[in-house]
Amino acid sequence: MRVLLDTSYFMPLIKVQVKDIPASILQNLLSNPRVEIHYCDITLFELAAKAMHLIVSGEPIDIHDVRIGIDAIENETRFERDQWTKHPYILELTASFRKIHTDFIDCLILATAVCYAEAFATLDNEIYQKILKEPSIIHQILDINAQFQFWFGDLSKTPIMLEES
Repeated sequence: MRVLLDTSYFMPLIKVQVKDIPASILQNLLSNPRVEIHYCDITLFELAAKAMHLIVSGEPIDIHDVRIGIDAIENETRFERDQWTKHPYILELTASFRKIHTDFIDCLILATAVCYAEAFATLDNEIYQKILKEPSIIHQILDINAQFQFWFGDLSKTPIMLEES
């Protein structure tokens, strides 16, 4: 299964622990031969931006750990980078998501997942709940990727298939 990971799942690589995500989550995914890990190229920007916010806020994060984590993502051959600029439907989907969700980067990453992956792993249940209230957006997603699923939290539960109502 091709799974595009939201930025939060990469935070342990820059030595930032995220509530509800075990530090070993990437190792667990990498050891599963049925999972192909994808990430949106904008994730690297968001990871750096989140790290800088934490550093400025006084969190004990080492900038060198941030660089090492980003390098690890870029150089790990089992991580597939998906470029948001290369798929013709990503910006169209992003615009639809942006109408119901205020975070542009979240919308862009989700649109990239719809276009490149079978599942989107995220902690953001809010955007999912908003999508469920918008049949036109569900239809748009399923027209692009009829098998699309959301996979939440620590990924211990089965992904949820998106279906038209």
